[in-house]
Amino acid sequence: GGRTLDDGYGGYIYGGESDVLGHAWHKDMLNAWTPQNRDTDIPALNSLEKYNLGSQETTFKLISSDYLSLNNITLGYTFPSKWTKKIGIESVRVYGSADNVALWSKRKGLDPRMGFTSADSGNYSIIRTISGGLKVVF
Repeated sequence: GGRTLDDGYGGYIYGGESDVLGHAWHKDMLNAWTPQNRDTDIPALNSLEKYNLGSQETTFKLISSDYLSLNNITLGYTFPSKWTKKIGIESVRVYGSADNVALWSKRKGLDPRMGFTSADSGNYSIIRTISGGLKVVF
C-alpha cells in the first residue's frame, strides 16, 4: 500500500502552453476539461495558460503504488528414458526460464519498484530475461 509520485505521467499532462510546443501528451488529455466535460481532473487545453499542472509538485501526480509482479517461471521436462533409449540416447531434457515476466500496476508503464518517491520517465523497469535449453546425454 501507499502512493508514489508519478513524474513521468505529470510530464505528459499540461494545458498546451506555448513554451512546450511539440511535446507529447498522455492519452488522458482526451478527457481534458471543457465546458461540456466538467467532471474531470485533467486540465483544460489553453495555449495562453502559464500554469502547467504536470510540472507542479501536487497531489495530482500521486497514484497508488500497489502492484502485482510475476517474477520467476521455470519449466522443464525430461523425456521418459523408455522413449530416448529407443533412439540410442540416455536422456533428453528441455527447459525454459523467465525472470521479471509481468508487472501490473495502477497506471500502465508505471513501475513502483523503481523508487519510493518518484516514477520518472528516465527510469527503466527491471530487465526481463527469457532463456531456455536442451540437454542431451548420449
